[in-house]
Amino acid sequence: MSIISGSDCFSKATFDCGEGICVLIDADGRLVAGSGPMSQESWEHPPCKSLFRLHDRCSDEHCLIRRAFASGVPVENTIIRPEEDPMTLRVLPFYDRQGRTTLVLLQIGPAARQGHGDYIERCAEKAFDSLPQTVFETDLQGRITYANRHSLEKFEYTETDLATGIQIRDVVCESERDRLQQLFSLALKSDKAISAEFRAKARSGTTFYALVYAIALKEGDRVTGLRGMLMDISRQKATEKALRDSEQRYQHAAYYDPLTQLPNRVLFMKRLEQSLERAAARRLPLAVLILDLDRFKRINASLGNECGDQVLILISRRLELLVRRHDTLARLNGDEFALVYADTAEANTVDLLARRLYDAFAEPLLIARHTVYLTACIGITVWQKDAANGETLLRQAAIALNEAKTRQDKYYAVFDQEMQTRRETTFLLEKQIREALQQNCFYLHYQPQIDLTSGIVIGIEALARWNGPEGRQIPPDVFIRVAEETGQIHALGAFVLQEACAQNLRWQQQGLPPIRVSVNISAGQFSQRDFVDNVLQTLDDTGLDPQWLELEITESVVMDNIQAAITTMLKLKDMGICFSLDDFGTGHSSLNYLRQLPLAKLKIDRSFIQDIPGNRDNEKLVFSILTLARSFNLQTVAEGIETRDQMEFLQQLECDIIQGYLVSKPVPAEAIPALLRESNG
Repeated sequence: MSIISGSDCFSKATFDCGEGICVLIDADGRLVAGSGPMSQESWEHPPCKSLFRLHDRCSDEHCLIRRAFASGVPVENTIIRPEEDPMTLRVLPFYDRQGRTTLVLLQIGPAARQGHGDYIERCAEKAFDSLPQTVFETDLQGRITYANRHSLEKFEYTETDLATGIQIRDVVCESERDRLQQLFSLALKSDKAISAEFRAKARSGTTFYALVYAIALKEGDRVTGLRGMLMDISRQKATEKALRDSEQRYQHAAYYDPLTQLPNRVLFMKRLEQSLERAAARRLPLAVLILDLDRFKRINASLGNECGDQVLILISRRLELLVRRHDTLARLNGDEFALVYADTAEANTVDLLARRLYDAFAEPLLIARHTVYLTACIGITVWQKDAANGETLLRQAAIALNEAKTRQDKYYAVFDQEMQTRRETTFLLEKQIREALQQNCFYLHYQPQIDLTSGIVIGIEALARWNGPEGRQIPPDVFIRVAEETGQIHALGAFVLQEACAQNLRWQQQGLPPIRVSVNISAGQFSQRDFVDNVLQTLDDTGLDPQWLELEITESVVMDNIQAAITTMLKLKDMGICFSLDDFGTGHSSLNYLRQLPLAKLKIDRSFIQDIPGNRDNEKLVFSILTLARSFNLQTVAEGIETRDQMEFLQQLECDIIQGYLVSKPVPAEAIPALLRESNG
């Protein structure tokens, strides 16, 4: 960007210099401003060589104007002309912010006459007064000997102030004076212009950013002072700062989580790769941990998203206090945090770290007058010497986290290859389950439930079965777990419900006594908005009366959102469908909520039945469950009955119904009619 942009700054500007000539010329050889005897036509940006007969005689190689532009230093020559007085020609360069010569001041005047040197200087001063930049000259002691009109206005001084003496150091801030002195000294010793930026100061104390160019003034070979130009670059500086600030904000937004101000996933992965390189060079282990808050969605649902955000902020501050300066703590997404922990030389370091991190959640949080209790699961992977990259380590930590969520005995898990194998098996099973659903490869077996008093079959539980692609039966707990993890439990559950209802109606149509068929409902199914509609539509499609359908749910299903669960159950109960609570005693039911649930039965988990009679603790527990059920007017179903001793013990405790291999293992639908006829005599 040039100092002066042609005629935009000097629209036909002139100044009176008598018989001499002073002109400003740009790098294209065009007139910008000038004085002296010139024709009006010469203002229309003519080439400089056509302006003056004197200059027109110069060859291109020796053109002083070209030399001044090329070298950036002042040039001077005396030209002797036949039959005319000698003329002195001076060309003084001016520079832009990049140090490029963008203008030159051409001075032409008689060379030999008395006083003509002063005359030329006066012409130059008048030319300088036309510039919108600050132009000044100093002596060797730094006293300003000349300042153009714009200089005086910019720094709020007068001609009188100039006459009484102004030092160049007076026009910069005190903190900048040493740097200005360095510029002054360098310029006096150099043949070229020297530039630097300063914080300039006006007489009133107003400060602004300035770019200063200075070049030595010479008389012959003797340096007499400096000539300088100063430009106010405050606007450019403000623009640059705004751009820097904008860039910093963009960088921050690109690499940091806006809520917690922790590094986000992008920055976390960059730092993980860097830490991995350092760990490899130092041959020290490195750990990657992922922390996930338990039941965080319940906080958002109960207290609102603002309270949930406050929980995340407070937890992030607690975690920050536990990590070292060179570790990286990040928020990956939602309620999931990650940590790169380097230099884990001791084997128990990771265990101790996991304990400290877990303890950070032990102290309850006070959010908007609510006391919030939190727990977390932690997945850990430790890199030692293998060729893993950052993505691999993060994936391994995520696998370990999923493992930790399934454990009852520990809040964290450390990745091992067996987890990876199970993960790969799960991935394969997901694909096979999807194909099996499309090809109708699933089928049902049914297990009778016997009334302990009469010995009659009063119900049948529908159980999904699947022969895998190789004809090998896949255990139900395996494929149901995978179906729940991958979201395919919706399709599988819909198939079981549809087939169980249809089969129960077929048994009735065969003349068999009506009985209830019970169907297990997963948490994913139960939480669907259209769950009630889907159940009723299934009954309508199959034609089964609602009173012959029983839905089994677990404690975890209803405890996730107790009020919503009660609403859903009441809608279906009003239609005649009954509910049983499966695996009772293995979850965390509140007795208060248990009283509110519209249940018909409690099913005692098989884990409490296995060691009775004989195990006093289990005996007491079963007795307590039976007593509790009677107090709530609920029937009880004992699962997993395999021995006559178990059956007789439960008869003594007045259990209502039993189910297990002692009565019958799960059998195909065609085996049920014989069992029903046999039990009914």
